[in-house]
Amino acid sequence: MDKAYSRARILMMLGAILALIVVDHVNSPTFAFNSGQGNVPTALTQRDESACAPCGAPCPSTRN
Repeated sequence: MDKAYSRARILMMLGAILALIVVDHVNSPTFAFNSGQGNVPTALTQRDESACAPCGAPCPSTRN
């Protein structure tokens, strides 16, 4: 009796499904919004250049 499946065929199909999921995810508007490319201001694009911390937090000396 022949096998109904092979390991290589299963891995190829899983790889193709994964590739389709990744392509769909990268092309989604949610991904563009979260990466700052959705034409909306995000935390990444609103950082204060004069801040001490890389995240844009104010310096301890300038806090009230």
